[in-house]
Amino acid sequence: MGNIRMNSPAYERYCNIENERLQERRQAKKKMRLTLIRDAIIAIIIGVVIGILTGCNNANTVEPQTETTQTVQSVDANVTEPTEDTTVTDTTSETEPATEEPEPAETHEVPTATGSWHDSSKSHDITINSILKYDDNAIFNFNNTVAVGVCGQSGLISTAETESGFILSVIDEDSVRVTFYNNGTEYIVPTKLVAEMSAEDYIDETGATEYIIDGYGDCSNGFGLIQMTLSNGRIVRAGVLRENGQLYAANFTTKPEIAENNVNFRLKMEPILAESNITPDNQTYTDPIYYPMVPVAANERTDVDFWVNQANELVQDDWTDAHKVEVFYEYIIDNFAYDYWVIGQGTNSRTFYHKDYTGTYFTSNTHVGICEDFANILAIMCRAQNIPATKIYTNSHAWTYIYIADYGRWIVVDATKDLSYGCYSEDASEWTSLSNQRFANFDSVSGTKLSSNCNAGIGNQDDMARYGKTPVEMQ
Repeated sequence: MGNIRMNSPAYERYCNIENERLQERRQAKKKMRLTLIRDAIIAIIIGVVIGILTGCNNANTVEPQTETTQTVQSVDANVTEPTEDTTVTDTTSETEPATEEPEPAETHEVPTATGSWHDSSKSHDITINSILKYDDNAIFNFNNTVAVGVCGQSGLISTAETESGFILSVIDEDSVRVTFYNNGTEYIVPTKLVAEMSAEDYIDETGATEYIIDGYGDCSNGFGLIQMTLSNGRIVRAGVLRENGQLYAANFTTKPEIAENNVNFRLKMEPILAESNITPDNQTYTDPIYYPMVPVAANERTDVDFWVNQANELVQDDWTDAHKVEVFYEYIIDNFAYDYWVIGQGTNSRTFYHKDYTGTYFTSNTHVGICEDFANILAIMCRAQNIPATKIYTNSHAWTYIYIADYGRWIVVDATKDLSYGCYSEDASEWTSLSNQRFANFDSVSGTKLSSNCNAGIGNQDDMARYGKTPVEMQ
């Protein structure tokens, strides 16, 4: 069934249509069985008749046969046609000065495949930061599990679980699992799956939502793509790499510079996280988080508990972490507005502008805020589900960095840039629709800039450092 959201219109339509398709498949199988039985009976009758006729025409003399000479063309199955050199060329450049962007850990050129499978005669040290480039394409983010998603409205492809797509997981050195998911409300199902392999491509048009694909153990070092066509016409792809007996799942992009930008960005983020001692293991706590203000006076409040409770109400326990993050992201971009008005007043919060610290002007009440608010809120909601997350901020912007254990990597989620609404007046209930695309800044670094003063940390860092782990008791 995949990850179709329960109790949604899509789920109800899915069940009804799947039941109809099940009945159709059963009728087709029954018809096929009857056809096979009929053909078998006819074949037996014909065989008996031929046998009788042959016996009747048996002759006692043998006619002399004319000697004929047959010319047989011998084909040596072991002789192969000469092939082009498939040696992989390592194109990693020399070390750049410290002021330049770091190079990906591994970048390799791979020739176009003969057939479907892309052979490689060179062994690589594959890591999460490796990139394999061929023609004008690239695969990257090598791990045991990857996901690919597509936004139903804009058609944007994401290297993470989004509205619909599939999750690719390595089972062992011979097999992978492909699981279709639908996190949206639109009825979408797979219509065709093609997996490139060395001997013969795996093709399935049954519309199944889960596949186990075997046979990669027979493939040489190299890779092949897995492509799923969806009923809404979208096509999503991922890759399977085989390297010295081990399989890797990988994301796919038609623009190698996208892979390079993402890997370079990840490499530049590593020292920023290290400087603040941020690891996936220590970024799941929610208490204490002082956001937006530490309660140092009787009339001050925080709304961390509100976001924790909201997060727990939005998701189900058996969803993947990536699915939960997608739901939190969509909740923020659809239910909150960017506060252009408060920015115009020269302050970053209606709380500070009105000097009202009772919580009246918190985002949980007004549903408006700025980038720092949305970055903190998304991080808190992720942590409520034990998903490591932190806020990354500079002098001019803030966004959320989230660790997905299945992917073995951090992903960028900048909900602010994809907000559906803006507020331009003192009345926080007056919103204007924006034209931003959904998922344009979901696991994408194309518009995300890092600077020398980039920092990481959730909540109100100054107050958290000042007051430690015990909030001041309310008077």
